[in-house]
Amino acid sequence: MAATNEVIDIAQLTVNNVNMSNITKLNSTNYLMWSLQVHALLDGYDLAGYLDGSVVSPPQTLTNDGVTSVNPAYTQWKRQDRLIYSGLIGAISLTIQPILATSRSSAEIWTTLASTYAKPSRGHIKQVKHQLKHSSKGTKSIDEYIRGLIMKFDQLAILGKPIDHEDQLEFILEGLPEDYKAVVDQIEGRDTPPSITEVHEKLLNREAKLLSDVSLSVETPITANVANTRPRQAADRQTPRYNQSWSSNSSYRPYNKPRQDTRVTRGYQGKCQLCGVQGHSAKTCPHLASQANMAPPSLMQQPQRNWQPRANLAIGSPDPATAWLMDSGATHHMTSDLNNLALHQPYTGDDNVLIGDGSGLSITHIGSKIIPTTSRPLNLTNILCVPHIHKNLVSVYRLCNSNKVSVEFFPAHFQVKDLCSGVPLLHGKTNGELYEWPLSTIPITSFFASSQPKPTLTDWHCRLGHPSPPILNKIMSQFSLVCSHSSSQKSLCMDCSINKSHKLPFHQTTLKSTRPLEYIFSDVWSSPLVSVDNYKYYLVLVDHYTRYTWLYPLKRKSQVIDVFKPFKALVEAKFKTKIGTLYTDNGGEFIALRPLLSASGIAHFTSPPHTPEHNGVSERKHRHIVETGLSLLTHAGLPKSYWTYAFAAATYLINRLPTPTLQMDSPYHRLFR
Repeated sequence: MAATNEVIDIAQLTVNNVNMSNITKLNSTNYLMWSLQVHALLDGYDLAGYLDGSVVSPPQTLTNDGVTSVNPAYTQWKRQDRLIYSGLIGAISLTIQPILATSRSSAEIWTTLASTYAKPSRGHIKQVKHQLKHSSKGTKSIDEYIRGLIMKFDQLAILGKPIDHEDQLEFILEGLPEDYKAVVDQIEGRDTPPSITEVHEKLLNREAKLLSDVSLSVETPITANVANTRPRQAADRQTPRYNQSWSSNSSYRPYNKPRQDTRVTRGYQGKCQLCGVQGHSAKTCPHLASQANMAPPSLMQQPQRNWQPRANLAIGSPDPATAWLMDSGATHHMTSDLNNLALHQPYTGDDNVLIGDGSGLSITHIGSKIIPTTSRPLNLTNILCVPHIHKNLVSVYRLCNSNKVSVEFFPAHFQVKDLCSGVPLLHGKTNGELYEWPLSTIPITSFFASSQPKPTLTDWHCRLGHPSPPILNKIMSQFSLVCSHSSSQKSLCMDCSINKSHKLPFHQTTLKSTRPLEYIFSDVWSSPLVSVDNYKYYLVLVDHYTRYTWLYPLKRKSQVIDVFKPFKALVEAKFKTKIGTLYTDNGGEFIALRPLLSASGIAHFTSPPHTPEHNGVSERKHRHIVETGLSLLTHAGLPKSYWTYAFAAATYLINRLPTPTLQMDSPYHRLFR
């Protein structure tokens, strides 16, 4: 035995390098299985105590006879813990690793993951139960279906809400299609519930039998059915006796059983696309025959067309110009193409789109778009971009509630009407038994020039910020802008009528200027609502000589002095001249500028009390900016809380539009020429 004061060689201490490369990486849904794998692996190396904290960190140093030295036990513990730490990080997916940035030991990683994914949450429990309630096999295999349900059972067990064994069997059996009815009846008829393993085995056997039956059947087109070529059989299908025949479970009949009715073919073993019953196609469906008998004689005498099953259309590759379908069962608007969204941002939530088979589709973005109509635009907000969805869906509920409209469905068309006035806004037709949104109303976003019909005069009026007719005509003629000939007639712009009001002008000023920056007119405009970027005011600065405008959004009026200092330095350095006079009202924000103006040699003129017309250059500029900005917002269908962006765009356009004040020259050209 070594003496107590013997020096221990650290290199001889045993440290296990745990290989976790065979462990499935942790994601947001497999914590239970992942934790079992990791704990079992470390337990095999007798290292599980590093995870639960039972193997605590020894003291870093030892003191013997007043001499402090490194504790070799701590060195060994640290080396082993860092190896486990590295192995755990490698067994975790990249999307989860950021939440472990502050974890410094393997025990901290284990605790953080357990508190994140194994902590009971009422919302999480409710979500998993909802997924269980709406689970169905759909197109999944039995293995995938059972495995998905067991994973949800395990999730609820982790969250402290285990599902009883009989309830688990009920969830499994309720999601099975009619093809498995024989197995379901057999299991439900037993006195004692079987194990999930036994149920899984029986369902696998039934699945194998169904697959073998399909492979043995003759491959014929769905629409090719000899039974439909005999009129007498069509009459037979109308009788109650035939209804009893097709409602029976004929698909469970063994293949070696002799057929009693030679009219019934075995070429189709799936479900009917019309009534959902197993054993016949939609071409031979009695519901189709009953509807044909109700049709007028003129229609019944027409030659019969080949019926195209909707399933073939649904699974086909999507068309580049995929239509939008009206869906009364969808909770949100959905699209698979990001180009369909005018405004969008990445989706940061954890929700998925739940579809009919119980599976979830991931959401990548959320956005909105505006669909113009003859009366007013319709806003589609909170559109979910789901890359794996095959159709674009318009949620009837969202459409009606966000636009105050009603939707009326008819056999061959539908109408969207204003809820208050009842005026029709949009008219759509059915396309293959689906209510399809008319593509002509949906603007297509493109980054390329188009050879479509020329823009109208109204289009140019909207693009240039809703200028007055003389200004618009001047621009059209001066720059030879392309315009359709049919747009020469005058039309009233509703956006201008709503947002542009007028007042009689004040007396003409006699003030004259001879150079830029000789006179600067300024004023602060107060908004009735705070903008989306938290601004309440804006400061406008107008050069009297060129009428060029600078606009600065403000959160407080006291920020005027903070904005004016860099503005003064910018324009004086840019144009190599000094500001001569600043003309404002008597607001406190401008009175605070007097020490700065006096030190800079800038004269300060103020308007008399209660006569804003004396500061008419700024006041008229306010009106021009506000009216143009509001017209842009109204035309775009955006809320007024985006006024900072609209007013900045309006100022940009105003500086570049010709004005009668400058003899139809533009402020930009006058200032920078």
